Order: sequence, then C-alpha cells, then structure tokens
Amino acid sequence: MRKFSLIFAMMLCGLSAMMAQRTVTGIITDEAGEPLIGASVFVPSSSTGTVTDIDGRFSIDLPDGINSVSVSYTGFETKLVELGVSNTIDIILAESTSILDEVVVTGYSSQERRKLVSAVSTVGNEKLENQALTDVNQLIQGNAAGVFTSAQSGQPGAFQAVRIRGTGSVTGGRGPLYVIDGIIIESGNFASLDSGNNPSDILANLNPNDIESVTVLKDASATALYGSRGANGVILITTKRGKAGKTSITAKAFYGNTQPLFGNFEMMNAQQQWDYERQILANGGATPAEIDEVRPQSFLDNTEDWVDAAFRNGEAYNMELQASGGNEKTRFFASAGYNRNEGVLIESDFDRTSLRANVDHNASDKLKFDLSFNSTYSQQGNAVNGNRFASPLLGAFLNSPMQGSRNPQTGELYTGLEDESQWFAFIGDNFLYSQPINYVDVNTFRLLSKIGASYTIADGLQFTQNANIDFASIDSKVFQDPTTNDGFNNNGNISQAYVKLGTVTTQSLLKYFTEFEGGHNLNVLGGFEYQQNRFENFTAAGRGLASGKLQTLNSVAEADGVPSGSNSGYTFVSYLSSLNYDYNNKYLLTASFRRDGSSRFPESNRWANFWSVGAAWNMHQEGFLSGVNGLTNLKLRASYGTSGNADIGNFPNQELYSFDLAYLGSPASRPSQIGNDNLTWETSQTFNLGLDFGFLNDRIGGTVEVYRRISQDLLFDVPVSSTSGFTSATQNIGELQNQGVEATIFLVPVKAKQAGGFNWTFDFNMSVNRNEILTIPDGEDILPGNLQLYREGEPIRTFFMQEWAGVNPDDGTPLWRTEEGTTGTYNQAERFIVGNAEPQFIAGLTNKFSFKGITLSAFFYTAQGHKIYNSSRRFVESDGQRFGWNHIVQAADAWQQPGDIAERPQPLQGGNNAANANSSRFLEDGSFIRLRNATLGYTLPSAAIDALNLERVYFYINGTNLWTQTDYSGFDPEADEDGNEFFRYPVGRVLTFGVDVTF
Repeated sequence: MRKFSLIFAMMLCGLSAMMAQRTVTGIITDEAGEPLIGASVFVPSSSTGTVTDIDGRFSIDLPDGINSVSVSYTGFETKLVELGVSNTIDIILAESTSILDEVVVTGYSSQERRKLVSAVSTVGNEKLENQALTDVNQLIQGNAAGVFTSAQSGQPGAFQAVRIRGTGSVTGGRGPLYVIDGIIIESGNFASLDSGNNPSDILANLNPNDIESVTVLKDASATALYGSRGANGVILITTKRGKAGKTSITAKAFYGNTQPLFGNFEMMNAQQQWDYERQILANGGATPAEIDEVRPQSFLDNTEDWVDAAFRNGEAYNMELQASGGNEKTRFFASAGYNRNEGVLIESDFDRTSLRANVDHNASDKLKFDLSFNSTYSQQGNAVNGNRFASPLLGAFLNSPMQGSRNPQTGELYTGLEDESQWFAFIGDNFLYSQPINYVDVNTFRLLSKIGASYTIADGLQFTQNANIDFASIDSKVFQDPTTNDGFNNNGNISQAYVKLGTVTTQSLLKYFTEFEGGHNLNVLGGFEYQQNRFENFTAAGRGLASGKLQTLNSVAEADGVPSGSNSGYTFVSYLSSLNYDYNNKYLLTASFRRDGSSRFPESNRWANFWSVGAAWNMHQEGFLSGVNGLTNLKLRASYGTSGNADIGNFPNQELYSFDLAYLGSPASRPSQIGNDNLTWETSQTFNLGLDFGFLNDRIGGTVEVYRRISQDLLFDVPVSSTSGFTSATQNIGELQNQGVEATIFLVPVKAKQAGGFNWTFDFNMSVNRNEILTIPDGEDILPGNLQLYREGEPIRTFFMQEWAGVNPDDGTPLWRTEEGTTGTYNQAERFIVGNAEPQFIAGLTNKFSFKGITLSAFFYTAQGHKIYNSSRRFVESDGQRFGWNHIVQAADAWQQPGDIAERPQPLQGGNNAANANSSRFLEDGSFIRLRNATLGYTLPSAAIDALNLERVYFYINGTNLWTQTDYSGFDPEADEDGNEFFRYPVGRVLTFGVDVTF
C-alpha cells in the first residue's frame, strides 16, 4: 500500500509538472493566407514571448494557468487568442486601419502612437518613394503639419529651407536638427565657391528610396531631449531595415521629362520689343526720322528667343537595386542606386550615386548588434544664379530679342565681345557661347556610418552603445574661359576649393522598462553623448592660361590673390535622461532633462540645462465614454519645456584677429570680430496642447494642436557704430514668439470588404502660425536692409518700404504715399509696413484611390496670404530706365494720355522719375494652390506574377508640379523664406514613367 501511494504521488507530481508548463505551436498568416514572418507572440502581462519563423510558425511554452496569447505584427491588428484545450492553433491577423498601432520613432527610442504625449508628424515611405525630386525636404512639403519648406532655386540638388512652427531665430540657425538612424548629421550648403542663389544641399545626397519614414518632432516634450539643438525642431529620418524571411530583391527604374515653368512671366518677342522701344522714343519727343535711326526695321533681321535658348526639357532617370531579408538572427537591407536629374536651365544638372547597407544581428538572446552604412557621391553642374551677367538665367530675360545669338554671315555664335554684337554690351556675354565652357561644379562625397550594440543586463534593463561618423568632402571648381567676357581680362580664370567636414558622435544609453501589477508601466532612459566636429577648407585661384583647354591650377600664369585656408571645430558634451510612465495606457506622463556643454560659448556660460514635462489622457478608455458609439480614440495632451540654439559658428564670443594680410613681405593681422564674454545660449520655451481623436475603428481620425513658443536671448548680429571698425556684433538680445494652430484629419470614406475592392483614403493638414518680435533693446527698429525691418510687435519678415500710390492720371508720373497724402518725388516718400513674407496658413491634401491593383493618388499643396517682393520686375518693367534690355509684355500697358487710369507710368528713355525704385509697386500676393504630385499605378495580378515567377511588378506614371493657380506675376510663388525674388531659377513640371520589379 505504501509503495502504491508513492507511485501515485510521483504520477501526480509528473502530471502537475506537465500541467505547469504547456507547449503551444501554430502558424500566423494574413487574411490572404501569406505567412507573417517575425510576428510577436506574447503571454499578456509577462516577458514570455517568441516570434514566428520564415514560414510563420511559432512555438511557445506557457506557464501554469495561462490559456491565451497576444499576437501582434506591424500594420496588423493586435489579437488576443483564447487557446482552449488545443496545443496547436492557426491564427489569422487582419490588416490594421488604426494609426494607434503605428510605432513612432521619437529620437533615442520609439513608442506606439497610442502612448505618445509629444507633438509629432510622420511621413511614410509611400509618400517618399519613386519621386523625381532630389531632396527629402522637398518630399515632406505639405505632408507634415507645421512644416514649411521653401527653395531658393529650382536647380536640382539646391538647398531647401525648412521651418518648423515658424522662424525661431534671427541671426542664429533657423533650420531643424537632422538625425538619420540615430546619427546627428550636418545639414546645409558647404560649397565654398560661387553657387550664389543655387546653393547645393548636402541632404540631397540621401537617396529618398532608402527612407522608411520621416518623423518631425515639434513640441518641447519631443525636442527637449536634443537640448541645445532642438529649438527649431528635429527631423528624424529612419532608413529601411531587413526583416526575417526569404531574401527579396527589388529593381527600380524610372525615366522622366522635366519642362520649365514660367508662371505668369512672359517676355516680349522681337516685334513687341521693337514697337515698345519706338514708343518710348516717341514719348520722349523723338521725331519719326530720329526713331528710325535708333530703331530701324533692320533690327528685326537677326532675332532670338532668349528664353527658349536658355531653357530646355531636362531628363530625369533613376536606376537602383534593393535587397532585403535574413533570419531570426541576422537581417539586412542593402541598396545601390544612380539618379540623374537634368535642370531646365542649360548646363545645370545633378547626379547621385548611392550605396547603403543596414544590418541587424542577434548574437544571443541578450546581445544585439546593428550597423548602418551609407556612402554617396554627387556631381552638381551649376548654371550660376541670376545676379551674374554670365548666367543664362539673367541673359534669358535681359538680352534683347533683336540681337541674334549667331553672326548671320558666318553662322558662328557671338562671344559677346565683338563690336557688331551691340546688344551684348549691356551684359557683355552670350551665354549660349560661354555657359558650355564656363562652369561651376560642386562634387560631394558623404559617408554616414553607425555601429551599435545593445546588451540586456537583466530583465527590463538594457545598455546600448553607439558610435557614429558623418564625413563629407566637397570639391568645387569655377572655370572662366579666356575667350568669354568673364575670363577675357585675365586671359582665363580658375578657382578651386576643397572642404572637409567630419563629425564623430558617441552615445551611451541605459534603458529600463518594467510593468508593475495593476497596469503600471515605466520606461526610463539615461545617457551620455559626446560629439566632436572638425571643419577644414582650402581655396586657390589663378589667372592667365595658354589655352582654354588647360583647366588646372598648375597651368595658370600667376596666382589670383593669396591661397586661403582655415580649420575649426566644436565639441558638445551632453547628459540626458527621460522618464515615461503610463497607467493601463490611460494616463500617460513623460519628463526629460538634458545638460549640454558647448565649446562655442565662453567658459562662464558653457553649460545649460534643458527640460520638459508632458501628460496625456486617453479619455476614450474612461467608463463615462463607453457608451459613445464608434469612438476609438480620444486623447488630450499637454506639454511644456525648454530647448536651445547654439547654431552660430564656432568662435562667436571671442575677439578674433585674421592673419590674412601682408606688409612689406611680412605677415600682418587685423581685428576681425568683436568679443563678447557674456554671450550665452539662445533658448526657447514651448507650450503645446493637443487633442487626438478617432471614430469608427479610426476610419475617421485626426489631431488638433495649439502651441506657443517664445525664443529668448536671441543670438543677434546687432549693428554697431562703424567708428569701432566693425558694422555688427553678436549679442543676446530680444524675444521672438511663434504661436499657432495645426490640424490633421484622416478619413477612410470607402473601405473594401474584400481584397481588391475599392478603397478611398483622404488626409488633410493645415497650419497657421503667427510670428512676432516681442522685445528689442530700447524698442528701436533694426533695419537689416532696404526692404524689411525688425520692430516690436511685427513679424521678422516684415516688408518696410516706400508705398506705391499709383500713376498720376494727369501726366503719367509715379506717385508714392506720405503721411499727408502722396508725392511724385521718390526721396520724399516715407517708408511704411506693407506686409510680410510668412504665409497666413499652409495646407496639404492627399486623396488616394485603389481598386483591383490600380492606384491613383493626388497631392495638393497651398500657401496663402504671404507677400513676395518681385525684384525682377524692377529690371524688366523699368518704364524705360533699362532701355535696350528686354521687358515683360505687360510693360507696354502703360499711361498714354492725360486722364488715363493706368497701372504703369509713361515709359521714357532713362526711366520716369525713379518709378522702378524699391517700393510696394513690386510687392505681390504670393498665394497659390498647386497640384504638387499625382501618381497612377498598376500592380500586376498574382496570376500573372506567378506565371513570371516574380513576387511583385508595379508600373506607375508620376507627375510633379502639374498645375498651379496663383496671381503672382513671377516665375514661381514658392519663393525663398525672405520673400525676395530676383531672377530665381524656376521649378519644372516633371512627368516620370517607372517600374518596380520584386524577385
């Protein structure tokens, strides 16, 4: 009996042990039956879990009493599965329409959108891929609320200015901080030689097709963790990474054609110019015989359409190969691509070759490695900007159409230096001859590399170490042939410059995350960051060439000036921390603190602290809202915090001397900068209040944000008395405010009930920002130029100039406003505030339709209420002051006789009483609506794909800048942020045809 009892007890123990741990296996697929690789299977409220393999299979050991698992996969709805008594189960996940399931990169970590407290906007790769635009900043335009982008030029690869929630500084940096895969990178234009208003943008070296998403951090809760560099917002760029599963290879290719756009700007042809100038001579009292002598009929014998000669239809094409795949231990993404974009202006283009490799490796359950490597090389041919006589842009609109480009006797191109090419005397250049041999080239090599390791010290405790390198070398060259006007006096010129830029960043991060009983969740981050930057440049120039074919510096007869070079650098040391807490995903709290030290400031002000706090309430989880039918999301958010700006150069506080002089053959120096031992950080204080909402399983959703940002201790180049030997000095003065409202709405008006059915999605965002200077020392106006001013109570882009009062109907002379009335004398006209360059609001709208493999999307972008100073009109609508230059066709519509109510004064040779001087006459409403992008695509059906033994084939037609509605008379209403346009390189209309094939 005792032996039987012992055996029975052992059987019970064995049975108990078997019941204490249960193994469950199964397969996870989507609704189409395709296995989901890397799907997560977890025991609720525990750390027990696994992921599916290449076939979607999983195996998990469940503790005693557990009878359910939570299954999740990115882009699909999370599902709680009751297991019952079976140990084998197949699970089907439905594709998610809820944006709450989206994982958002927030800088040093990532979070589910449902747990976000911060104000962030995300642009997915579906809006970035397969575009003919070269710069990622062009692609996010209108797709992220609160983000305003503007271009100085339509030159491919040219710099794009980005402002997040308004302009937050005056002299200091105004652009956001860019972070690519955790690497804090340099951005902007670093080319040393003449690129003028077509500056190259180093961000154009990034291949947009490699990008998974772009996240814009806007409020202090999101940006404060970047401390001294987050004041103007942060743009996080996440590139594509591999997923476990079979290797997928995708070939991408497109070909496009770019047409120039001139908006409402139209120049006179030869006949119109001839008639107009004869009328000007008649207005001045010339007799018919005198007019025939100055403008005879023979002037129409050799004509030219200079606009048509300067512009062309450019080609754009892209070819690349992507590979992605791996297993549970190692995953990879690799790509190689070549992109070429010809500008619409002759001799302008941009070529980019890119290589990328992202690798993630799980060495063990505790140790993980990741590697990001990206190298690019770009070549930019720059047609130079419109303020140079050699520019085809300037020549196109100033050369008289009565001057032909070729000698009618020989058929050869004029150089502009011949006696008979009289009309070139105004600018001394025939760009059709000079531009192909005179060039400005900018060649950029960039390397972005990161290696990181993460080690799980204990349950919920992880240490991460990252090392990042951002290296760039920019080689630029300007050549001017001795047979052209620019090179004639010196018998040829060569200038060459080399810039080397290197930034090394290391990050040591300790993360702790845990769950407490009762629904309490805690996530803590602490870290140390070190960044060192080094900048070097060298420039040399020479003149005197035996032949224009000799285009190297060792071929010049003599140096042109003294070779110059410099090197400098800066260092940032940072301590950072953050805390995120939530209770049952209902009540959310976040806080961050960062202490930054920068070598850019004097020792007494070298360190500064930045912090933020934020909270959110998921109200839809409260019982009192449980009866609201269809409510799936209602979250109230609030945050407040500080961030800083140190983007002012490397030695702004020090008294500097430049040793760039010589005296009697000996080195000499001169003072070059006023010192300021009190210089300190520019700081911003930001308050943000947001409301997120969603209905009908998030088929209707959106966000509304209200914010106020005050920038204090502005880093300002203040005018000083010239008796000091200087004209300005950097000081901390004044306050600047940006406040506004943002709204984002997402709709799914039609959702298919089955695969291949009709779907319609709609998303819209709108931003309103009001910029205001709150304080200036002593309340005195500061005039940065002759067009704008800085004044308390006004935006920093306020136009301040003489106000145009029209044309005197009695005699056709110009009038300007005064305090008492009007005056016909320009020097007696007073200056008034006449508008500002900041839009009253910007908005973007996207509609996307899909049905049985066919997709159609259309993206509209608008900016309303901003002013543009069309400085080009002063030259092409000069009322005869630029007699002999070409004019716009509207110039002929002018005053003719007493009593005429005219828009333009009577044109006279030499001008009419300074009518074309700076005034609000040339200040225009820049409001516009633009069909920025439209795409029609078709994915081959699975039957055809299977027959071809392929995974996916996608064809598409894409159009950019297809239609624009505006009253602005210039080339393009998307002007630079200062609102001043002077013969700016216009954008083009691009139509591309492409195909993606996945093997």
